[in-house]
Amino acid sequence: PRGRAVASLADATMSLSPPSPSPSTSHADGAHRVFVYGTLKRGLHNHVLLERARASFVGSARTTRTSFAMLLADAGYPYVVKTTTNARAIDGEVYVVDDDTLERLDALEEIATGMYSRESVEVTMTGTPGTPGTPAAETTALEAFWYLAGSRDDLERLPRIDAYDKRIHDEMYVPKHLRG
Repeated sequence: PRGRAVASLADATMSLSPPSPSPSTSHADGAHRVFVYGTLKRGLHNHVLLERARASFVGSARTTRTSFAMLLADAGYPYVVKTTTNARAIDGEVYVVDDDTLERLDALEEIATGMYSRESVEVTMTGTPGTPGTPAAETTALEAFWYLAGSRDDLERLPRIDAYDKRIHDEMYVPKHLRG
């Protein structure tokens, strides 16, 4: 079976079974909320996957908890890890996707290899739903899936960044098919 997901990094090496869908991130009709913070955001290289799937943009959001760090991999993509040192919230976008798109996202993020793990995260909406860049009161919290970094030997040497934006993307990102 393709695109199997794991519930956590610890499970990545022990199990390739999908996580139980959280009632707050998944709906009976196969719709799932996904929080993206890197190359899947609007205007960036992998956003085409969401466009082709006709994913619904919910709005801009930020993780409710501030226990994360964003690192920049050599190939120019962001890598979010849990941390207690210089931790912060992560900004991104929330989309609603179907089962097939969630599987494609799992494949892109290399869940089966442990590069990332798909987990649930609480986010607070920071913009008017469906309207990119429009300010709104930060009051609406919801659960969504997102992709956290898997185990890597080089995490300590990767530089921290505050956010992944178009400037960093355009200067640094190397598409998968061009990586050595």
